[in-house]
Amino acid sequence: MRAFASPAAAPFRWSWGKVLQRIGLLVFLLLVLSPLALLLIQTVVSLSGGNHDWLLLALPAGRRLGLFLNSLGFALGVAFAGVILGILGGIVLWRWDSGWRSYLRWLVLVLAPLPPYIHALAWTSAIYKVNALLQNLGLAVIPVQGWGMAWWIQLMALAPLAVGLALVGLKSVEPMMIDAARTVRSDFASLSKVILPLALPFLLAGGGILFLISLIDYSVPSLLNLNVYSLEIFSEFSASNEPVRAFLLSLPLLIIAVAVVLVSMRAIRHAAQSLSWRHAAWQVPPAWPGWLYLLIWLAAAALAAQVVVPLLSLTTAAGGWRDLAFSIGSAHREIGFTFWVSLLAVLGSIPIAFAAAREITSARRWQGLLWALAIVPLAIPPPLVGIGLIAVWNRPQFSLVYGSSLMPVLAGLARFAPLGVIILASQLRRINPLLIDAARILQPGRWQILRRIWLPLLAPGILAAAGIIFALTLGELRATLLVKPPGQATLTMRIYNFLHYGASDTVAGLCLMMAAVTLAAAVIALVSVTGWSNILPGARRNAND
Repeated sequence: MRAFASPAAAPFRWSWGKVLQRIGLLVFLLLVLSPLALLLIQTVVSLSGGNHDWLLLALPAGRRLGLFLNSLGFALGVAFAGVILGILGGIVLWRWDSGWRSYLRWLVLVLAPLPPYIHALAWTSAIYKVNALLQNLGLAVIPVQGWGMAWWIQLMALAPLAVGLALVGLKSVEPMMIDAARTVRSDFASLSKVILPLALPFLLAGGGILFLISLIDYSVPSLLNLNVYSLEIFSEFSASNEPVRAFLLSLPLLIIAVAVVLVSMRAIRHAAQSLSWRHAAWQVPPAWPGWLYLLIWLAAAALAAQVVVPLLSLTTAAGGWRDLAFSIGSAHREIGFTFWVSLLAVLGSIPIAFAAAREITSARRWQGLLWALAIVPLAIPPPLVGIGLIAVWNRPQFSLVYGSSLMPVLAGLARFAPLGVIILASQLRRINPLLIDAARILQPGRWQILRRIWLPLLAPGILAAAGIIFALTLGELRATLLVKPPGQATLTMRIYNFLHYGASDTVAGLCLMMAAVTLAAAVIALVSVTGWSNILPGARRNAND
């Protein structure tokens, strides 16, 4: 599937369509940026009112400095290891270019949306069993708490994402350049001197994303008694109920996170423009050094473990079918509420994300600024998103919204709609604008163009965005915890609360159900995207013309 220089994909020429597109972009920006913008305004007003001593919160010192450095070290450690694991795992999947293996390789990514705390439960349960065996043998046990275990579990939780991002980077290298390098250098020299340097922008962007996620997430560290800076934001707001103090406290984290997103933005913006998924990179199998084969096999084993250990550990801990049925039945209210929130988040995110993606890809001026506004919300720490939503909606005129079931929906939308923009913009860039022009020459009705041209070509991006937003909203915790309506809770909250009291069969059963739902959503999205040409035979052919 080729990418095209004209990212506009022939925008609609109807005036009402353009108006709706602009309105959608405006709604998107308001929903995802208003929490941060209002916090910034309130901070300026509060400081101008005399609360100058609050500025000290923005400067990490004492205990907060230790937490800040701890968070940076943790995020850097996960990002560095993730890039290495991603490259080694990506090399394996990179060669799976044809046949059933070209689709099987994407199954590595199906556990990517699984919440990290489920990985924490699965791995700690497995390690407790291993430690029991080690104790019987008189050997030293594996530490279950602290930095090392938090690092490993976070790495395993992000391993699918690390491999997927590395694979995108490796696939960005033109096969002709690889063949040219192999004619004059060894396969390993071609990899180290040509392929990896050319893929470096994508690899660094992937490392930046892993760093960002680990920097702003506190779920795994808090479960393993590792104090990090992002948890301090939640604690400060819970203690003071002052959004401005929480915002000032988050500034060091926010500045670093925004800088990482902006640096990674260039590779993300052009992710669809230089990929050649349908072309084999290695016509002749490469010959690697023995030590590299060893590292590749170790990476493959780690990737297998990040799938097998959670599923096997949770299945074992959940007990029999009766125990599983009881676990699910006891949480039926939380399950229903969680599905409702996730579905509404998808239905609300896709239209405005599509409008934003269309406006961004068709813009000739301010495109860089629009991209920054669309992607920067991904850098906002989740607790700050929840605090910002409270600041926006906790007003008398919004009484019907604040305190209602719509608040968790808005939290999911504010956090994950930017991902929908990235996915849909990528899909738009891969559509040949000549198809739309040809359709207009034949002068069919506007709804025919929409139904027979646009929807088939956009369907893979829409399905992928919907599946990812649904799965991520399903496991969202940090922002939802602050805005949930009284008397209601999501399944994630129920699981997370029980985790602090120890892993039980009830918690394992709920985690297993969530893992199964996440896996099903990812597989359905993957099958829908890859099998779309079988549903509409002309879709793939049109996209490749």
